[in-house]
Amino acid sequence: MRVCAAVLFATLAACDGSPSQPDRVPTGQLFDLRVGDSALTTDDLRIRFDTVRSDSRFPLDALCVRAGEAVIALTISRGGEIPVGRELDTTPARSSTTFQNFTITLSSLQPYPHSGRQIQPGDYIGSFVVNVR
Repeated sequence: MRVCAAVLFATLAACDGSPSQPDRVPTGQLFDLRVGDSALTTDDLRIRFDTVRSDSRFPLDALCVRAGEAVIALTISRGGEIPVGRELDTTPARSSTTFQNFTITLSSLQPYPHSGRQIQPGDYIGSFVVNVR
């Protein structure tokens, strides 16, 4: 009985380990966020993927003259500073924004539209990378 209690105590003690800080995204590393989620970088930059404002990308299985674009909204903050809102676009010219000495880039937005299938707001996943300027 004592052996079982000791094993149980050791198991519970091992599970009680709490990290000193949550997992953080390293600068320069690609990471994914769903709408409503946020990430904290190793430089204390918090990025929240708020919503997809518009998505006019043409379905992959359709013929189109232009590719269209999607616009997303982010909230960015660092430390105790006031958060700021930014919009990014899936077109390369508008896929990045700056905040302090950082550049935040939308690398991709999934899923890509298909004919006959509507994308729900919670289905969107953005891939981002943060670099120091």
